[in-house]
Amino acid sequence: MRTKILLLFLLGWVGMVFGQEVYDVQKEIDSLKEKYNQSKTKIHTLEKEFEILKGELTATVSEDLNIKIKNTQEKIQEEKKSFKNTYQLVESYKNVLENTKKKNKDTVDIFAFFKEEDKSCFPEAVKSEKMETKTYLYFGENKIIDQDLFANKKSTETELLKSLLLNVGKESYLGDITIPKAGQKFLFYNSGMDICPNQSYSFQKLKVEIKDGYFSDIVVYVADDSGDVHVFTNQVGLSILFYSQYGSRRFMYYLYSVRKEDFTNKNLANRYTDEAMEDLLIKVTDVMGYSYKIGNHYIPQDLAIELPQDDVEGKKTNSKSGATYQIKQDTYLEKIVELRAYTDFLALFGQSQNGLAQIEGKAKFYLFPYPFRFFGSKRVMGQLEVIPSVSPFVNYSKFDDKSKYVNLNTIADYRFELVEKRFLTMGLHLETLKWQHKNSPVSISLYGIVDYNLTQTNLGTEEQPDEVTIKALKYGGGIHVNVKRFNNFGFNYKFEYSGFNYLDFNGEAKLEDENKKSKLPSWIPVVKHEAEIFYHPNGNPNQAIFTRLITYNDAGNSYNQAFYQFQFGYKFSIGSRTVKQVSE
Repeated sequence: MRTKILLLFLLGWVGMVFGQEVYDVQKEIDSLKEKYNQSKTKIHTLEKEFEILKGELTATVSEDLNIKIKNTQEKIQEEKKSFKNTYQLVESYKNVLENTKKKNKDTVDIFAFFKEEDKSCFPEAVKSEKMETKTYLYFGENKIIDQDLFANKKSTETELLKSLLLNVGKESYLGDITIPKAGQKFLFYNSGMDICPNQSYSFQKLKVEIKDGYFSDIVVYVADDSGDVHVFTNQVGLSILFYSQYGSRRFMYYLYSVRKEDFTNKNLANRYTDEAMEDLLIKVTDVMGYSYKIGNHYIPQDLAIELPQDDVEGKKTNSKSGATYQIKQDTYLEKIVELRAYTDFLALFGQSQNGLAQIEGKAKFYLFPYPFRFFGSKRVMGQLEVIPSVSPFVNYSKFDDKSKYVNLNTIADYRFELVEKRFLTMGLHLETLKWQHKNSPVSISLYGIVDYNLTQTNLGTEEQPDEVTIKALKYGGGIHVNVKRFNNFGFNYKFEYSGFNYLDFNGEAKLEDENKKSKLPSWIPVVKHEAEIFYHPNGNPNQAIFTRLITYNDAGNSYNQAFYQFQFGYKFSIGSRTVKQVSE
């Protein structure tokens, strides 16, 4: 308004009294020139002070320093506004005098101090343009590639790289994880799940661990206006398959703070306390989005992700906008099928008739990996899963040729040989109920088991054997406790009660006595204890050295038979790579 009034006054003054002496014009312009130069010099001085204060910010942080920085920013903006008004007023003088026909050339030179580039001292305009979310390809070991890397590039090499890197086939593509822009503000929720309008911090980074088919551990780092970092985490896993349905209903809880301020600062207690922070919740979908492409919705192997990642120039990929990462992961057969090869020490030293060499294979398939709160507990009681997985398995045992047969003539007294000399077992291990806490190294699960097993007997002689296979169906259940000491070292214990049904699976006449009655027992109840210690070399979960002690006890009322196995071996995974033929 002041500028417009002066401009109107100037126009009227020029029209009426332009014939007066030029020194009157010169006097007015000189006063503007002095104000113009003083304002510009003050802006440069304040900006230098601001840079010095920012340098101090990297070394130490205090409430007083924060106030100085804020006040200096405000002074710079106010001075830039004043300078802009002066600049526009000088510009008006110049335009009027240049458009005046008389004495034009004599008066223009007095504006030599006035420069077009001085507009850089204007206050910064607030940009409201909307930034599009950037998309990156995220590979193992925290490697990322900009999806636009190959845009508008045409060559044989480029097409080959695109076919390899941009492929989002079912065998490699997990889905898209999106994080906010660095420093983006978001709101908190209270314990009643209502928005806290006066609490808004800025996003820093996100860490995610995927395990057993769900986001098991989600950790987000947020910062307040003073640069203090606060860490929030989930308490219950969030299913990958049901993320779109339940993601907006899950919240993250306060864990701890990393404060940069001096703890002797008197103003610290007035800002926030741990007790106040514990009342704040973060909605998972406010800091992490997950989506997938149709046809690519599957359960991945265990995976740990930290976002954002730096690009090839060392810059944060979400510095200018939110970032989407297409998570890619090789899913070879070795990640699914587990094999064990081992021997039994007791059989090796002639103390038992157990298998000299044994091979075991197992594959794990997830059924309902949907964790929920343990009896509604929000924080400390962990999570439960109902029928999370099923594992088909097979076991083959190689016995010594002289001891591999069951003697049916003594079966009435030594019936437990039927269980001890099984050479082939195949079945299913169903995990029915599982409890664990994300911060605990212990998990406990109940399971059911059913398997079909084979034992051999010889009805002939050693020179002319007449081998007959004895079949049985075993079913029962047990409890499994898993404890991890480190990431690559742990302990398993299983207690199992089951029974072997022989009556309904053996109808051969050779297995009957002269009264047409089966020589085999109808049912053998068994109590099994299994303890295993395992070690993953180099932290690789696909390989492990293990030792395992197993005891089998006949749980029948009139029998007290038992046998033991002490196994030592190697657990490994077989590799399966896909070789693609490239047409010429």
